[in-house]
Amino acid sequence: MSEAPWNPATTRNLCDKMYDKRKQGALDVEQIVKQLNNETDKQKIFEMVEYIIDNFSTSANANHRKGGLIALAAVGIGLGPDVFKLLHKIVPPIIKCFSDQDSRVRYYACEAMYNVTKVARSRVLPFFNDIFDGLCKLSADPDAHVKNGALLLDRLIKDIVTESEAFNVEKFIPLMKERIYVVNALVRQFLLGWIQVLNSVPDIDLIKDLPEILDGIFVMLSDKKKEIRRQADNVLSEFLREIKTAEEVDFGSLVKILIPHCSATDDMTRLSAVTWVGDFIAVGQKQLLPYADSLVGGVLPSLAHDVAEIRHAAFEANNSLLQLIDAAESDEFPIESFLKIVSVQFRSDFVDSRIAALSWVSLLHGKGDRQQEEFLDDIFPALLQLLSDPSEKVVTLSLEVMARIAANEEYFKKLMNSLIVLFNNDLKLLEKRASLALRQLSLFIDPEKIFRALAEIVEKGTYEPEFAAVMIQTLNIILLTSTEFLDMRRSLKSLREPGQVDLFVTLYKSWCHNPAATFSLCLMAEAYEHAYALVRRFAELEISVSLLVEIDKLVQLIESPIFTGLRMHLLEPERYPFLFKALYGLLMLLPQSSAFTMLKTRLESVTTIGILQLLPKARAAQQPPGDAEAEVDASVEAASAPVDFAELLVHFDGVQ
Repeated sequence: MSEAPWNPATTRNLCDKMYDKRKQGALDVEQIVKQLNNETDKQKIFEMVEYIIDNFSTSANANHRKGGLIALAAVGIGLGPDVFKLLHKIVPPIIKCFSDQDSRVRYYACEAMYNVTKVARSRVLPFFNDIFDGLCKLSADPDAHVKNGALLLDRLIKDIVTESEAFNVEKFIPLMKERIYVVNALVRQFLLGWIQVLNSVPDIDLIKDLPEILDGIFVMLSDKKKEIRRQADNVLSEFLREIKTAEEVDFGSLVKILIPHCSATDDMTRLSAVTWVGDFIAVGQKQLLPYADSLVGGVLPSLAHDVAEIRHAAFEANNSLLQLIDAAESDEFPIESFLKIVSVQFRSDFVDSRIAALSWVSLLHGKGDRQQEEFLDDIFPALLQLLSDPSEKVVTLSLEVMARIAANEEYFKKLMNSLIVLFNNDLKLLEKRASLALRQLSLFIDPEKIFRALAEIVEKGTYEPEFAAVMIQTLNIILLTSTEFLDMRRSLKSLREPGQVDLFVTLYKSWCHNPAATFSLCLMAEAYEHAYALVRRFAELEISVSLLVEIDKLVQLIESPIFTGLRMHLLEPERYPFLFKALYGLLMLLPQSSAFTMLKTRLESVTTIGILQLLPKARAAQQPPGDAEAEVDASVEAASAPVDFAELLVHFDGVQ
């Protein structure tokens, strides 16, 4: 040990294991420094500091290091305001002791730094980064005394920073960024405390640096300790409040950080992220349009979350984005990537997310953008698959979207063909969803156009007879029973105009795949004579169980309000003789069953006098006895008929 700049007693006191002795030694050093400073003997003070560092601060003896720390603090106190001239010598050895292996040394390092800082005030800020790094580590120190000492120093440094205009935020942010993902709860609390303090200083704007630390703060929302979660939430709430009034915000960078947290498994994190997205849209408006695809991808999955508060926040955000996009031009946001992200939600397990995705497609299609038209080829199959969705609301909305898309003739044809293919591959889907599909489509597309297209596809296609029969049976039931097709049924009852005749013929040719459906079509069109001719043909066919089942259903339909007009025609046997013959022929085909009894009862309700007049007297007189076939041919080829029923009968025979 070199010669000390003070008497031996001071040296012994500084090295003593007793605090009181070291304290006395420090007081001696303080008095010597004050005297030298008054004499402006800076050189001796400098040599004294060098002596302390060389002989105490770097000593292997813990008590010596403690003495060195208290002596350096004494030098600082003795120098008073002039301490700034030697801070570059005094501060580094103190900070080095923050990581000393001896907890008491670490504690005295905090005490020494506190005393020096109290004197130096803002002059200590050039060493802020090193002090902050040390405090960050000490905040999680296992020794309670060390943590308390660090806490006192931390408060003092915060006070100095908040009152100083010389604090460099740009140098501080990298420090925070390096530590923001630390998992230790005490360190997190320390970091959040600093963010809150700096954000409260009017002259410090952390919003511009927020992208550097925002992700780490969101991560803290899922901390196991409630206090950390609460503190992180408070910090985020304050930042969000400031963003709403900030003149300039880097929304792009912030959105990239937010979106992954919108799908977080932690409810608090997810709620905060979705809330931020909603507020961003409300505040940023058109500034958010370039990031609309990311925003919708973050919001949609939360629409069906188990937590009501998250669902509400997601709905609010989604509605805000809907309004924003609706008012925007299609070239103001990335519509193609937007649609790709939205279409992913078609496969979501949650109904609300699928419905929202469909609403988006419907809205975007209304904009008629060329980019979207190009994407329709990819999205169309996904829309078709939604026909098998368990939610009827999803099916209805998907049909509405497809109907709007089908305003384009190319996509209308594609839709009709796709429906047939879909039903051909899944007969259960045909049974469950065909009626809903056609009824919903008819709200946006002319029902006659739909049926013409489907009929032509079935007629010209090479489908299995079983599928064709079931498909036509389904179409026929829909036509007969759905209110959406009332005008079409009325049109078919009057085969006078060319368009009406053409519709009947188009349907008839396809309906021939199902004899019972063909017969009911003729009854609906009041083509009773041809209906009778068909019944005669039925007798020549193999009467299968499926045909009998369909006839049974037809008899029940005859008793429904749909065929009220037909039943009224039974009161005019002279005017509609072939109606009686057709129905009685149908009765003869039926086995003894409930349908047989029902139809028989209906026919017997007509007076006997009327039945006796079934055959027109004039025609009966002209035909040779027993020439029944000639009678049928004459009725089919009646010159007054606007439809070539003879040709249709030939077509029917060909299909069978």
